[in-house]
Amino acid sequence: MSRNKPIAGLRRELTFLFLFFSPALILKAQPVADTPVDLIVDRAYQRLTSYRDFGRWQALVVSSQTNADRHWQPEKVRRVTKWMKFDGGLLGEEILETIEIEKGRARDITEEYRRQRQQRLNRIREEREKERASGRQPADGLTLSLEDLIPFSDKNRSRYNFRLRGESEINGQRVFLVEARAKEKKDFLFEGLFFISRDSYDLRRVEMTPVRTPAFVREFLMEVDLELWQERLVMRKVKIKIYGHFLFKSVRRIIDEDYLEYRPLD
Repeated sequence: MSRNKPIAGLRRELTFLFLFFSPALILKAQPVADTPVDLIVDRAYQRLTSYRDFGRWQALVVSSQTNADRHWQPEKVRRVTKWMKFDGGLLGEEILETIEIEKGRARDITEEYRRQRQQRLNRIREEREKERASGRQPADGLTLSLEDLIPFSDKNRSRYNFRLRGESEINGQRVFLVEARAKEKKDFLFEGLFFISRDSYDLRRVEMTPVRTPAFVREFLMEVDLELWQERLVMRKVKIKIYGHFLFKSVRRIIDEDYLEYRPLD
């Protein structure tokens, strides 16, 4: 297997969520371990490239999107239950239920939301077909590779400064806390804190932010909890929060997603 091969399923899931942000979980770090940070990064990357190809899959996802006021208090909450599906091509979804809560009143907007999402999916498919017809390679939208999200490859490692901040614990498992900071501010690169298992060198959590953001984005951070499923690396929880200023309006949005069940797609 090529060491530069993207983890397709994880990449596409993160692409699906990219336009949002979440507060990082602050953990108390233990004293720095004796293990050299370069060795930890190398073993973690070897582990990343050892996972099985994702193939065709689906996941039951419960998503909560909150529009907040300037004190980060909820103004409107939209809760969506869906099957997220990947058939080897375009990432899709089946909306099961959508509830919108505003001013203490809840209403079912499943059909309206389902129609909006289907229209968006149709537009993406039309754009891909136009690109194919013109002889261009269809884009996946914002295409994020393993190197973009997790800068542990030989090629990308020289662009970052790594520091071992210590050790902590996630779900009873000891982890290294490895910080990666970009040496130069470039588009489509991420930096942040990586939680790496001491025993297996699997990634357990990532707290990342883009190295560069558009001028209207004041803050952006994404926290992702990871685990293994059938020898594949999958997301279990995602927290995203974004604060931006668009024209004369400030936007504060929080996303919480729980991936409750993964299944092969028949």
